[in-house]
This record gives sequence, structure tokens and C-alpha cells, in this order.
Amino acid sequence: MLEFVSTTAEGLPPLDMAAHAYLLGPEVAAVVYVPALIIQEVDVDGSLIEGDVLLKQALRIGWVPTDDFAGWAEPSPGWSATLTGDTFTVQQPDSLFWYDGCLPASAQWRDTARAVGRVFHFTATHGDAARVIEQIGSGQTLAIVTSYAEPSG
Repeated sequence: MLEFVSTTAEGLPPLDMAAHAYLLGPEVAAVVYVPALIIQEVDVDGSLIEGDVLLKQALRIGWVPTDDFAGWAEPSPGWSATLTGDTFTVQQPDSLFWYDGCLPASAQWRDTARAVGRVFHFTATHGDAARVIEQIGSGQTLAIVTSYAEPSG
């Protein structure tokens, strides 16, 4: 299925995105996002304007390249994540959701996220979740850190 966006100023269409929970260390609960589609912006003459609109949008709202460790070492203001059952929501500072869907996470992942109170998030243009993890050190991925809390009740 292809999506068409007439202008990126109107926002992105809803995208299918898979989220995968990883433990990258004893205190690093991470989520890797793999979009189902890459949306490119092209000019009327067919020339490429933007190679990946989703990543451009992510940069605009606070995500940073992973080679800028200082930019994502601590939780980004206004971002938060919660996990209720297997439903994971990541809220942006503008109150929109970066992700609102399924995240099967192990008990160890949940314990780590709860104990540390934050989650590291990664995404990239190409590849599956394992490939995104491999690309973190090269700066080919984007990252953001959110606060994490489980809903009370």
C-alpha cells in the first residue's frame, strides 16, 4: 500500500510502525521503531526533496542523531512513555503520540524501565530492529529518551 502526502505541512499520514523492546544493558530499557513505509517528498518534476519525511519530522520534534550522545543522554523535556499491559504509549511535548500500540516486553524490561524511570528510543530509515541496534554507534539512527512511569491502579 502506498501513501500520498500532498504537502508535508499538512502532517504525516498514520503509519504502521513496529515497536520492539530491547535491554541494551542492566539499566537501559530501549524501544526500536521500524516504520512499515518510507515516505519521500518529491518535487513536481520528480526530483527528490526529502529522502525520509518521518525522520525529518522526528528531528523537528526533538529526536537527535545517535552520534550526538549529549543530545539524548537524559530524558527530553515533555516526552513520556507508559506501558499498560502490552499497550505502549509515547507522548510528545505537543500532546500528540509518537507511538500508541503494542509492545510485548519481558518482565525484566519492565522492571528495568520502572527502576530507572526512563526509556531509550531509536529509529532509522532502513533495516529491521536488529539492524537499527547495530547502527546506533554510527549515528545512522535517531534517538530520544523519555521519562517512564506505569499507570497507577
